[in-house]
Amino acid sequence: MWGGTGVWSSRELSVRVGAAMAATAVAAAGLFGLAGGGSPIFPGAASAAQQRLALTAYPTFTESLQSLLDALSLGDLDQVLAAFGEVPGTSTPLSVNTDVADVLAAFNPDGTTLAALADIFDISLSQPLYSANPAIPSVLGTGSLFVVDGVPIGNLELGELIDVVLGEGAGEHSLTDLAAAVGLGPLLGQYAGWINAFGLENLNYVNCGIGGIVCSSPDLTVNSSLVDWLTAFVTVPTTDVTKHVAAIFGPGTTTVLAGSGYTLGEYLHILPVSATNSTTMDNASLALLFGLNPAQTWDQFLAELPFGGTLLDPSGETWGEQSLGTFLASFLREDSALAIAGDTAVTDFLVALGLLAA
Repeated sequence: MWGGTGVWSSRELSVRVGAAMAATAVAAAGLFGLAGGGSPIFPGAASAAQQRLALTAYPTFTESLQSLLDALSLGDLDQVLAAFGEVPGTSTPLSVNTDVADVLAAFNPDGTTLAALADIFDISLSQPLYSANPAIPSVLGTGSLFVVDGVPIGNLELGELIDVVLGEGAGEHSLTDLAAAVGLGPLLGQYAGWINAFGLENLNYVNCGIGGIVCSSPDLTVNSSLVDWLTAFVTVPTTDVTKHVAAIFGPGTTTVLAGSGYTLGEYLHILPVSATNSTTMDNASLALLFGLNPAQTWDQFLAELPFGGTLLDPSGETWGEQSLGTFLASFLREDSALAIAGDTAVTDFLVALGLLAA
């Protein structure tokens, strides 16, 4: 971890996010004419008919871009930020000295909540993850966005999910096939004997003695299918169980127990949310799982995200408490000596992010 982003991003992610933020601000404000409060960003320069710009040729793209931004009165960070509006409840333009919380609030003038934001994407924060009752809408059941061939994903057997992730028919391939496909065939071959000796049970099969009183499951091997290997991780049948009962005379009987394989929804029903919360996963909402308050506005949520520190040693600070200048500085490259100020040239900032060449 590096910079002020703390536990929320790595150095590489910080650079990419910072670059995206800066590029978005410049492009939106300088090129597309975004404005706060419905007024033009640069009065008199909204069109070629209103203002003619005399551009000077420079040897580099960065210098030419800065010349253009200067001509549009968008050459420094404060000018760009002011184009996005004012601190809520005041006539003070946004600047690098504005708290991040105020900047976020300025971008959410209607007070849009997390629930309303999720609704835009047809995702409910309050619905249960899954309900076996088709009359009850749920995230993975009735009304789900996640549907496979017309079937809500919560109604699929666990084994079928392998095909959803890896492609049609993938679940029938063996662990050996998967290793070969990803270039790990020789490595798996070295440890195949050990893996076979682990004694992990294949819960998709049951072998019973005479009378069907004493039963056991065979061990998984590297040649077992991926659908069967999944049972080792979820500890339940991932497809309908094949049961064989021995007989005194003859080969015995083999039966497929219809409905014995667990669907995703049924599996969620046996899992608690946590060691301290006995609510089953199917009854949990996305809000519960992610610790969200659906009534909270999205800008307040972002403002409360932790800033700085590490996972084990957080700083105790939040995004919202930082000035925008401090926040933007946290995205600069590790070797950057740029000091963020209101009069910092936009291209200097983009160069410090690594987005432009000096």
